Amino acid sequence: MKLNKILAFAVAVLTMTACSDDKVEDYPTFLGGVNSASGVTVSLPQTFKANENQQPFYLPVEVEGQTNGKIVVNVEVKELTSTPAETEPAKEVEHYNVTAKSINIPEGEATGYVEIYPVWETGVINDDRVFEISITGAQGASVGNATCQVTIVNIDDPYTSMCGAWKLTGTDRDGKSVSYNINMKTVSADSEDYGSVLYGFGIFGESDYLLPFTDFEFDEVTGEGKMKLGVGKGMTDGLAFNYGDPVGAAFPVLLVRNAAGNLTMNYEVVCTFDGNYNEVVIPDDVIIVGGLFSNTTLQFTGYTVGQLTNMKLTR
Repeated sequence: MKLNKILAFAVAVLTMTACSDDKVEDYPTFLGGVNSASGVTVSLPQTFKANENQQPFYLPVEVEGQTNGKIVVNVEVKELTSTPAETEPAKEVEHYNVTAKSINIPEGEATGYVEIYPVWETGVINDDRVFEISITGAQGASVGNATCQVTIVNIDDPYTSMCGAWKLTGTDRDGKSVSYNINMKTVSADSEDYGSVLYGFGIFGESDYLLPFTDFEFDEVTGEGKMKLGVGKGMTDGLAFNYGDPVGAAFPVLLVRNAAGNLTMNYEVVCTFDGNYNEVVIPDDVIIVGGLFSNTTLQFTGYTVGQLTNMKLTR
């Protein structure tokens, strides 16, 4: 099933020192000439923290003074041999990557940014990781505070331990046994649903379709967890598709077929798991269906994609 993607606006409603002599790289025509005004300084903060799931995060380079051209700043990173208690050294490439080590700050801007991508091993609980980044040279400015200690904060917990590859088996509408590779992900770290909602991408064999889970809970004392199937929630991450006539632009929503054979959004399905995070127990009598809702009217079209029962989610 190959579908044309379009942006969906409707899914959410269903919830329903002087200048250094160090070499500074620059592209002469990029952003115009270099600042020649005096009294301009660039500095890094002394310390900075970002969560490992902030991909990327942005380390600020602060500019003091009025500029009449761009500033070009070079930075380098250093692996530390000693870090604060309960932290460990962060290794470049293995634990993070810097997108560019030459930063161009346009005329008039008070802040530039170093873009850094942490390497997040989802579900792996590790110590916070620390490295050092320094300004090694600047064109168009003197250097104030040159060195910053950056901490990449571990955020893994039972919620993120659910992330990664799973296998979902079950029986389709034709009575055939099927198996789907599911990639479990959290919602965006800045979402209000972070810590509660998980998306299992790959349902019905489509990488853009997802199985939503909500109300994530884990009891550290008993080692038992539970979450609900997101009945009534969208089965894509903000996408709709063109299904052609007669459906047109639509998006799938998780419905359940009840004992009477009718499709409903008024149904609660509680799933359980334990501290091994290797099986999610879904009641085997539950029948899920992807109901297609019009992207224009937000109403159920009467058409569906996929059906699954006797489900087992393991890894």
